[in-house]
Amino acid sequence: MIEVDVFWSFSFGAIFAACSARKLKDEDTFWNTPSFVYTLLFLSLIFAPSGLYLLWDNPGWESMFLLGDKNEIHAILPTVFAFTNVLLGIIGYYVTYRKIRKLRHNPTMPMSYNKYWIHAYTIFCAILGMGYNRFMYPSDYVAWRAGIVYPLTDFFTSRILYTLLAMGVVLIPAAYIPCYIWMKNHTLVAPGDKSKFFLTCVFFILQGVSVVSALFGAYVIRYHENDPNLKMSQNLWNLFDRGQILDRNSRWSPLLGFWVAETAVMFLVFLPIFFVPSAKASQKTLKTQ
Repeated sequence: MIEVDVFWSFSFGAIFAACSARKLKDEDTFWNTPSFVYTLLFLSLIFAPSGLYLLWDNPGWESMFLLGDKNEIHAILPTVFAFTNVLLGIIGYYVTYRKIRKLRHNPTMPMSYNKYWIHAYTIFCAILGMGYNRFMYPSDYVAWRAGIVYPLTDFFTSRILYTLLAMGVVLIPAAYIPCYIWMKNHTLVAPGDKSKFFLTCVFFILQGVSVVSALFGAYVIRYHENDPNLKMSQNLWNLFDRGQILDRNSRWSPLLGFWVAETAVMFLVFLPIFFVPSAKASQKTLKTQ
C-alpha cells in the first residue's frame, strides 16, 4: 500500500491527537505529551515496519504491480517509504494539535476539532477506497504481467490475506485501545455528543463521497467515445456498460470499490467512539473549557 500508507500515517497522527484533545488543549508544547510519544512508538515500531515487510514480501501487490520483484526496488524507495510513514504521522498530529489549541477557548471545542479530523479521515478513506480495486488481481506478479486474472474469491484464501490478518491482530488493538482510553479518561464524549458526532461524520462522509464520485464520473465521461450511429439513450446505456457496472471489468468498478471501502472503513472508525461510555463533565471541567 505504498500509494495509501502516507494517508494512513497522517490519519493516525491526527486521530491520536484528536482523541487526547482535552489534555492537549492545555499543553503549550506537544512533543512531550504521552499521546505524541505513543504516536511515535506506534508509527516507528508497528506501522512503518509492517509496510516495509509487505513491500519486501509482495512488491507487486504492494505497488499495484508497478514493481515486479525485489530487484526492481531501489534502496531509496523503502528508505523514503519508512521515512514518510513516520513523518506524515507527526505532521498529522501537529496540525491537529494546532487546531485544538486554536479552539481551546471555544465552548463547542469538542465538536469543532472532531470536524477537522473527520476531514483527514475522509481523505484517507477516499484513497483507500480507490485502492480497493487492486484486491481483484492476483498477488503473483508473473501472472499479472501474463494477463492472468484470478477470481476475487481467490484473494480470501491467499497468503497475502493471512499476512494482513496477522498484522491486524497487532495493529488494530494498538490503534483502538489508546483512542478508547484517552477518550474515556478525558471525557471527550459527553451526553448527547454521540448523536451530533454521528451526524457530523455522515455529513463529511457524504461530502467526500460526492467529490470523489463527481471527479471519477467526470473522468469516465470525458474519455467515453460516443457512437454517432446510436441514439443518445443508447450511448448513455453504453456509458454505464449496458447495466453491467457491478462486473469487475466495468469502468465503474473502482468507484464501486471506493463506496464499499468507504462504508467499511468508516464503520471501523466509529467503533471505538461508540464503545466509549458517555461521561457527564463536572462543573469544574465546564468552566475550564
